[in-house]
Amino acid sequence: MLKLPENELAWTATDRLLDLDAEEAPPLLFLHGPSGVGKSHLIIHLLREWLPAVEPLKYRLLSMHEFATLNMEAPAAESSGESLRSLGQLDLLVCEGLQHLDQQPWLQKKLISLFDQLQGTSARVVITSQMPIGAYDQVLPKLVSRCRGGVTATISLPGESSRARLLRHFAEIHGLTLDDELTRSLARQLPVTPRELQGCIVQLEALQRHQTLPLTADTIQDFLSMQQQRQPPTMMEVARSVAREFGVSVQAIRSAAREQSLLIPRQVAMLLSRELIQANYADIGAYYGGRSHSTVMHACRALLEKSQQSPELDYRLCQLRRLLQGLSTNSR
Repeated sequence: MLKLPENELAWTATDRLLDLDAEEAPPLLFLHGPSGVGKSHLIIHLLREWLPAVEPLKYRLLSMHEFATLNMEAPAAESSGESLRSLGQLDLLVCEGLQHLDQQPWLQKKLISLFDQLQGTSARVVITSQMPIGAYDQVLPKLVSRCRGGVTATISLPGESSRARLLRHFAEIHGLTLDDELTRSLARQLPVTPRELQGCIVQLEALQRHQTLPLTADTIQDFLSMQQQRQPPTMMEVARSVAREFGVSVQAIRSAAREQSLLIPRQVAMLLSRELIQANYADIGAYYGGRSHSTVMHACRALLEKSQQSPELDYRLCQLRRLLQGLSTNSR
């Protein structure tokens, strides 16, 4: 995770909220910005630094999709009711994607009640949203008041110099060689989110591996032209391709089943949905068996680590990327 001018205020605010020793640390942080700018990554990055020093404090990353599901199932399912009650006993709650509760007053009331309960125990709350709370179509005044009662920070789209830094960072992670001229060219022509920049690097790495030659300015231009002409695959297309590759059914991959034989195919499908479609973690989780935002993040990280240790898995990932990008695949 890189500290950039566009995320510096959010970084400082999140770091301060997580610092239990900080005097007058805010009890609530409202963090907003477009999808893909790195809100979740910032929180996860700082949590990794924070948790070893404060364990065994209780925390939870909770998508609003999951919050809605728990509330809808609570009257009939004892486990959902227990999960909801446990939220009020946390030391830190991270609410992901508040915009999904827009025009949902009954869920907003449930969330307000939870915030008030946590405030009474001096717990801390981080809320992420794709837009400012004032831009919602229908939101209860009490929820607006709670969100504005803490600190508000924005993460904006990266400027050209930040995009160049991100491209170098992602290229280093993926073992891709990009000289300064090519990096500047890409940064200038791709006014997109960090998530999309990482997806671009992943695709360029696959292209370089296929042609076994260094990337050139002409190669980059051809790649960018092709990107503009081609529509990204859908999540269904990703699921079908992965299911075919691993010899399982789409229904099985998308189910809530936890069979070991489905673990790798499902993780592959989640990772490719993230890389090639730039789908957010909550949407991927909802598509694949109603899994949580944090589960999908862990699955993508775990799959990347496994592929680095397994040439066979890495090859299959590369082949699937090329297939879904409309490129020819390599023979073994």
